[in-house]
Amino acid sequence: MTDLLLTYIVPVYNTAPYVVKCLQSLVNQGFEPDQYEIIAVDDGSTDDSRARIEAFAQEHPQVRLLCQANAGVSAARNLALDHARGRYVQFIDSDDYLADGAMAQLVRRAVDENLDVLMFNFDWVDVDGQALKVSKPRDDMQSTPVMTGVEFLDAFTLMQYVCWYIVRLDCLNKREIRFNTSLIACEDGEMSPRFMLYASRVAYCDASPYCYVNRGDSAMNNTNREHLRRRIFSQIDAAQSIDRTINQFEAATGRDVPASVAGLRNLYLYFSMTKALTCGCVDDAVSRIRSAGLYPFPCIGPETNYMGAKWKVIHRLMMHPGLWSVLSRVYSMMNK
Repeated sequence: MTDLLLTYIVPVYNTAPYVVKCLQSLVNQGFEPDQYEIIAVDDGSTDDSRARIEAFAQEHPQVRLLCQANAGVSAARNLALDHARGRYVQFIDSDDYLADGAMAQLVRRAVDENLDVLMFNFDWVDVDGQALKVSKPRDDMQSTPVMTGVEFLDAFTLMQYVCWYIVRLDCLNKREIRFNTSLIACEDGEMSPRFMLYASRVAYCDASPYCYVNRGDSAMNNTNREHLRRRIFSQIDAAQSIDRTINQFEAATGRDVPASVAGLRNLYLYFSMTKALTCGCVDDAVSRIRSAGLYPFPCIGPETNYMGAKWKVIHRLMMHPGLWSVLSRVYSMMNK
């Protein structure tokens, strides 16, 4: 392997304590220096993240730093995609890292088998690097042979986070696939079906190269009420976008979308309602879902079994938004 095989895309916003460890882990993957590049995008950080990346890049010419005014992770990733030169791209959050030497073998398989997408596991770790759990598409899942994206999604759950994949850059560029910059949550899940449904050659490798750091102070754990409200509406918007992807796929192919894609759409709707219950904005959430054309809640066909029986129960409850409004008021009174 001698050409530029992989572009690591690393959006950065105020992660100065973590970013050098992240970048160093990418250097430690066993590639020759001319086989990969690292594009770090500083998204208007107000700490010294940028200075730390610049210092690291002086010693590692594979690192390119791009800078933008704060516009969010999706805009940062899109900027990097527009500058990427690798055959494949991998998305890395700047507070996470890769296990040393893990990616070279996975990329070799992707190249040897001419894959569009290669999927793998990730390890949850704490801030000290101690393992918490391994996330797999299914507990008993083993490495798979090559199949189409539709075959893969028919057989297995759609994993929403882009850190589960390496993706051929051409597959994104040919269909003009980029992240939806209007979303502040669920942008990964909104994008994943758009490249998985049309991928010709997909495989899964039972390996865990990615270390996802479980930080208590991350944006995912922000409990500010207004922030939660915005995330709830973003989940609904992501569900609406996935629904458009479903309709476009079914119109183009004449077949039903794989159940796991419909399941992800529904999961975002269900999560938005359960969060709205605790946030006190059930009526606003239902109104937004109605405006999106997703009420009555879509749950028709095999995706009704997505994630088991409890989602059937939640679906039945969600068909009665008045009940959710009552539950929200009770919850608010109990937590005063």
